Order: sequence, then structure tokens, then C-alpha cells
Amino acid sequence: MRIAVVDDEIVFRQQIVRIINNLYGKDQVSCFLYSDGKELLGSLGKGIQLDAIFLDIEMKELDGMSTAKLIREKYKDIPIVFLTSHTEMAMEGYEVDAFRFLGKPVETDKLRQVLKDLEKTLTVDEKLILHKDGEDLIFPVSSLVYAEAANNSVRFVFDKQDLELRMKFTQAVKLIDEVSSDFCKCHRSYYVNLAHVAKLGSGELITDTGDAIPVARSSAQDTKKALFDFVRRSGR
Repeated sequence: MRIAVVDDEIVFRQQIVRIINNLYGKDQVSCFLYSDGKELLGSLGKGIQLDAIFLDIEMKELDGMSTAKLIREKYKDIPIVFLTSHTEMAMEGYEVDAFRFLGKPVETDKLRQVLKDLEKTLTVDEKLILHKDGEDLIFPVSSLVYAEAANNSVRFVFDKQDLELRMKFTQAVKLIDEVSSDFCKCHRSYYVNLAHVAKLGSGELITDTGDAIPVARSSAQDTKKALFDFVRRSGR
């Protein structure tokens, strides 16, 4: 999960992150810290992708309730967990579809339960945002079958369409890695979504869309291990 923690008091930001890291570990949950609502809104405007927001209500600059209303104008589905010691704010919280309220200072058991509830609620399909001709094109990363280096461009092959962009292959790999850990570099020119691998053979793999992708000899063992790890992890 990718969680934003917004609080103008550093001690509370650090407390929440410490508890989350103790419960999950940094490899399972990434926390992004903000001291006020304006910072968070700025990051959202730049395209950061979040699964949940822990938002303090009482902040000196832009307060949490005002921040939540601005978030809801563009982002309807991000769960917002309010941090507050004033339970009377709960009714106003319903106006912005608050997911939960947590009292401050935060209790570990209650935070653990909120995180479990978030896991049950989230059907996370991270989005890949690609820029073309001045527009932002948004795709579920799960629909990306593979990315292929093509001269000075990269061809993004989705299950229903292709898209070619002028960019470095290393940039494409970094972009994908920011939203998914399910891809493997089986060849210097191919970055493949392991969820779409239907068959792994000697020197190539076949995707579930029927494409044959070369597997470099130097990458064969790493590709095989990555695929087995993915299958074990996903229960496919």
C-alpha cells in the first residue's frame, strides 16, 4: 500500500509511520509524509498515486476537512482516515466520505484494525500515467503486457492497444517500477508483466495475448526465478 500521512506535528507523523512500519515493514507499505494539506494537494496534482490518506483535521494552514473537500473534487475513491481528538467532527466527515476516524495519539491496535479494513476494501489496480501530445493517458498497470525498446522510443503493449512514446527505455522501466513490482527484464529490450506470461520456454516466453518475447541467455535464470516467485506470491 502507498499511504500519505498528513499532520503539521512531526511527532504524530513519525508515530504513525513507526507503527505502520512495525506492523508491515517498508517493503509492503510506503509512507509519504506531509506537514499540511497544501503539500499533499501539490503532490496529488503532480500525479503521485496513493491507496489511502491519513489526514489530521486540526492543522494551522489548510485544515484536514478543507483538504478532504478539495481532494474529493478530483479523487472520489481514495480512502481518507481522519486523525482527531474531536469525535464531534464525525458528522462533517461523512460529507467527504471519510473511511475512518482515529483518535490522537494513535493506538497501535486501532491503527492495525484500520489497516486491515483498508486491505479488505482496496482492490488496488495501480494506474500507469503516460504523457502523449500534451495529454495524460491513464491505464491500469495490470493491462500492460510488456514494454519494448524501439530505437529512441518505447512501445507500450497493452492487452487491447499499443502506444509508442519517445523516451528512454530506462525511463519506461522506472515509470513501471513506481507502480508495480510484477515486471521482469527478460531481455535488454523487453520489460514483461509476469501476470501475462502464459509459457516460458527455452529462449522465449509466450504471453497470454499470443506474443513471443525473446529471453536473453544471460537473463534466463533470473526470469525463471522471477516468474516462479510471482506465481508463488500471487497464488496463480
